Amino acid sequence: MRLLFTLLLLGACGSVNLATIAQLSRLDPLTAEPAGFVAAIVLPLELDLPEGGAMLGFAWRSSNEVIGGDFPLRRHVSFEGSGIATSAEQHVVFFTLSAEHAAQIRLVQRAISARKAQGVEGEGSLSIFASPCARDGLAAPVISTFLRLEEGGRFLPLLRNFDMREEISDGQRAELAACD
Repeated sequence: MRLLFTLLLLGACGSVNLATIAQLSRLDPLTAEPAGFVAAIVLPLELDLPEGGAMLGFAWRSSNEVIGGDFPLRRHVSFEGSGIATSAEQHVVFFTLSAEHAAQIRLVQRAISARKAQGVEGEGSLSIFASPCARDGLAAPVISTFLRLEEGGRFLPLLRNFDMREEISDGQRAELAACD
C-alpha cells in the first residue's frame, strides 16, 4: 500500500519535508497502531482549530471499491514531550483518535490486508483535514504541521512555516469562521 500524507487546509497544499518522506516510507500503514497517531499543527495566535476542527482520512481505493473514510480527531492543547517549539506569536494544537475511531481504523486495516491477500490492486492514503477558525485580523497566516506515527516516537515535520497566503485567496481567508 502506497502511503500519501497531506495537510489540506481550506484547499491549500504544501510540500512535505524530504527527510520525513524517507521516514514515512518505512511505515506500513496496515500494521501501524492508530492509537499512536498524533497530529500537531502550529498556528498563528489569530487562528485556532476547535474541537471537531480536524479529521484523519484513512482510505484505500481499488478499481471498484473504497475501504475506509474520514475519522474525527480529538483536540488537545498540550502533549508532553512533543519537542515542538513555537514563537510568542504562535500556539500548537494536538489531535489524536478516540479509542473507538482507532478501533475502526484497525478494522479498515484488516479489510485492506484481506483484499491485498486476494491480489486486489489499490492505492491508500492517510491525510489530515483541518478547518480553522479566525480571531481578529490574520496578519501572518504561517503554519507548520507534524505527525507522530507511533507511541513514544518523534514528531515528523510535514510542513514548516507554510504561508497560507501563497495558496489561498484573500476571499478564502475572509471566509474563515470566527472562533468562539
